[in-house]
Amino acid sequence: MDESMRNRATVIREFNRFYTHFIGLINKNILASPYSLAEARVLLEVDKAGQCTASELTSLLQIDPGYLSRILKRLIAEKLVIKSRSPADGRVQVLSLTGLGQATFSNLAEASTQQIGRILAELPLYQQQELIDLLGGVRKILAPAGEQAITIRTGQPGDLGYIAYRHCVLYHQEYSLEPAVFERYVLAGLLKYAEERQAGAIWVAQVNDKIAGFIGMVGLAEETAQLRWFLIEPQFRGLGMGRRLLQAAMDYARENKYKKVLLWTFQGLDTACHLYKSFGFTPTQQAGNDTWKKGLQEERWEITL
Repeated sequence: MDESMRNRATVIREFNRFYTHFIGLINKNILASPYSLAEARVLLEVDKAGQCTASELTSLLQIDPGYLSRILKRLIAEKLVIKSRSPADGRVQVLSLTGLGQATFSNLAEASTQQIGRILAELPLYQQQELIDLLGGVRKILAPAGEQAITIRTGQPGDLGYIAYRHCVLYHQEYSLEPAVFERYVLAGLLKYAEERQAGAIWVAQVNDKIAGFIGMVGLAEETAQLRWFLIEPQFRGLGMGRRLLQAAMDYARENKYKKVLLWTFQGLDTACHLYKSFGFTPTQQAGNDTWKKGLQEERWEITL
């Protein structure tokens, strides 16, 4: 593990310590009840499932089978959980909550809701919403890959301003382009597109509703279109979104009977150029552009459809 990864891991560990102390999870019992956090989690999962097996709980909670067995022994002894034969397979025993178990879990759930409610009540409304949004973001980031919802949509109100903002910030951070000059260039192109909206389109890639990248296509002449504003946010690169966005733009060009598509890029954008080449684009022109950055070499690529 390199030093930067170790530092990031330390930040997460420090937050874990802060949060467990903040809501009292370090206490032996949870929410002033006679039950531990692990016991409360078992009640929660059995309640959600309705019926489940001990092995299913072991897998779901990632808990040691021996430890789970001791928890279940106590919950059964206190008549919160009951074992019975599965109606689908008499050889299998399933777990479910008793009436007392349901009431106990309901009390724990309400106590937890009240505890979180008291925490939120100390915050102004905008911070409450910010906290909820941030926690939702954490859950989406840590969700298994299959749960990451990747979508491509067409442009909607507000996208043009965001495209300009992210282009100017990211190209300055990653390639040290002169911000004032490059920003004017990006804004001028987007303004012209906004005024001639019928001659082009915008596509936006989203991951769990978060904007991850975008691309545009604008008509230059009756039979020629230009690919513009192609960007993938750093944290979402390598997921195939660039190819999907470029495919959407090229499909649009063919559907609208364009015979040629061109784009301008610059040396150093090797991943993007490799993608362009895979779609059939070839470089046709090179020109220096010292106004964006001293020594920068722009390249024009084209494809005939």
